[in-house]
Order: sequence, then structure tokens, then C-alpha cells
Amino acid sequence: MQNTPSDPQQAVANPGDTGRQQASRRITLIGAAVDGSLGIGKLTVGYLANSQALIADGIHSLSDLATDIGVLIAAHMAAAAPDRGHPYGHARFETLATLGLGAVLLLVAGGLAQDSLTRLVSEHSSVPGIAALVMAAVSILAKEWIYRRTARVAQSIGSNLLLANAWHSRSDALSSVAVLVGVGGAMAGWPWMDLIAALVVAGMIAWIGWGLLAQAARELVDSGLPAEEVAAMRLVACSIPGVLDVQQLKSRRMGNEILLDLDILVQPDRTVSEGHQLAWQVQQDLRKHFPGVRAVQVHVDSAFEATSRSYPAPHVAEATLLTCWQDLLPNPSPRLALHYGSNGIRVDLYLRSKEPPPDMLGLQRRLVEAARHEAWLDSVRVWWSP
Repeated sequence: MQNTPSDPQQAVANPGDTGRQQASRRITLIGAAVDGSLGIGKLTVGYLANSQALIADGIHSLSDLATDIGVLIAAHMAAAAPDRGHPYGHARFETLATLGLGAVLLLVAGGLAQDSLTRLVSEHSSVPGIAALVMAAVSILAKEWIYRRTARVAQSIGSNLLLANAWHSRSDALSSVAVLVGVGGAMAGWPWMDLIAALVVAGMIAWIGWGLLAQAARELVDSGLPAEEVAAMRLVACSIPGVLDVQQLKSRRMGNEILLDLDILVQPDRTVSEGHQLAWQVQQDLRKHFPGVRAVQVHVDSAFEATSRSYPAPHVAEATLLTCWQDLLPNPSPRLALHYGSNGIRVDLYLRSKEPPPDMLGLQRRLVEAARHEAWLDSVRVWWSP
């Protein structure tokens, strides 16, 4: 019946985007300062204290620093206003950055694992000093603190990329726990535990990286929302008076935003403006109940459009009827309104003249008789106004 999309620029451009970008930038800069300091500190202490696990953890922290920079760039690009080339905005730049972040983590994990395995097989290990133990403890406290701060901001502004970066920080805290155990074991008389700890760190990094890759890939291939969330959206749309049913509801994500396409079913005698108003109401209610929803495209269908019968297009049906009725109707030709239904096409014929037709019912019968060979014609109603 009609397609009523919300304006993409209005749908995606959010007045809170500036504040969202500032909050993201601020916490990411704090995290970058922590990551840079820890990375340099771990590498230095790890080298001086002979701890392969701490060196691996230092590389992990420097990879955090690199991803912090990537988050800053991606957040800046994602906050850009919609333009001709990107009418739905630039939120997918966050997704692309998440994909890159996952790939970097997998590469880092592979390199650390290879180096640790080589040292373990060759039995080339050494006993770390007490400084490595202290550095690992400091790292645990600092990275857990920055994780909690970053995760809180990410949830408040709805940024998957920032939340992914928070989990990257927690992976560094967890890897420092492994380093603490490995260094402690090596100092207690099992020097190979330092290398085992380095392998554990590599495994943690790989697990986080794989999770980020999978998340970004699902979004890039337009995976839908969970079934329970789609069902809740369908209930909201169906609860609007005048909406008989939702025939289909398709969803996808773009960064932290949700895009929807749905078909609603209405009574066939609804006017175009009524259908448009119902579609607008569906858009507003979905945005109200689901804050992440931005762009909503609603297609309005007649309840009787699904039929096995073949009906002519409106302009063809109108031309056919006017030809059949050319000797029965006054000039200029009247206006016709066609209502497609399961039993055929109902026609409302509107006449304008100073005086009403002398025999309205008779005229209706003659009109039906004149077009009796058109099997798709259901009924005719004649309306008059001066």
C-alpha cells in the first residue's frame, strides 16, 4: 500500500552524540595513559627481572594502547553527521574498528604463544626477580580500575566498541593475574611456570580477539536481533489501534544503533493519510520503548491484499471502467476511488453537479451492468456533491 521510512538523517543524528563522543574520548584517553605507562613499565621490569610472562603482558598492554588510539579515531568518525555517501550515518566505522581490534589481538596472541612455546621446548627459562611480582600486582589493580570505569561509560552511552575496549582492559588484568601466579611459581623453584603463564596470557588475548571478530562479523553481515527482542517489538507495533498485525519485522545493527523494516496490516478502506499516520505512530512507539532504535521503515499493507486472484493495476482498472461508463457519466469525468478486497474491487464514484442524479440507485445498477464482463468488479457506490 505504501512505504513510510523515517528520515535517515533525523533517525541517526542524535542530539546526545556530542556528549557521547566527549565521554568516550575522555575515558579512552585516561585508559591510553594507563596502558602506555603499564606497557613501558612491564617491558622494562620484565627485561630486567628476567620474566618472559611479564614481557608478554607488557606487549599486551601496548596493544591496549594501540587499540585505545583506534577507538578514538573510530569514535570520531562514527559521530560524523549523515551525508550523501552515508545517509544512515557512520556508526559502522565502530564495527570496522572492532573487527580490526579483534584481528590485532589474534596476531599478538599468536606471536606470544610461538615465542613462549619455543622457549619452553628449548628449556630456556630463568627465575624472575621480585620486581616482576610487584609490577604484576600493580597492573592487576590499575587495569581492573580502568575496566570498571570504561565499562560504566560504555553502558551509559551504548557503545559496543567502547565496551569491547573495556573487556580488552580486563583481559590485561586477568593476564596479569596469570603473570603473578607464573612469576610466583618460578620464584618458588619452578622456572617453567613463567613460560606457562605467558602461554595462558596468549590464550586469554586470543579468546578476547576471537569474540570481538565474531561480534563485528555478525553485525557486518546484518544479523538480526535476538528473537525475544524482535517479539517484544512486534507486540509494541500490534498494540497500536488500527494496526491489525505485523506481517514481518526485519532488524539489523549499525554500531550502537538498531535499524528496522516492518510490514503492518490495516483495514483495506483506510485512506493513504490514515496509513501514513499509523506508520508514524509505529515509528514513534518503537523508538520510545527501545532507545537503541534509530531508523524505522514501515510498509503499510491492506488486510485483503493477499489473494490468489489477479487484479488490474489501479490506472488500468480506472481507464477500463471509464470506457465502459462513458455513455452513462456526465462530463467532466468523475473521480474514482478503488478498494481492493478479497471479493474483487469495490468502486466509489464521486459526482460533482448542481443537482443530484435523479435515480442514484438506478445509476448504480446501470454502472454495474455496463461493466458486468469485468470479473474483478465487486460493487459500485455513487456519491454526489455540488
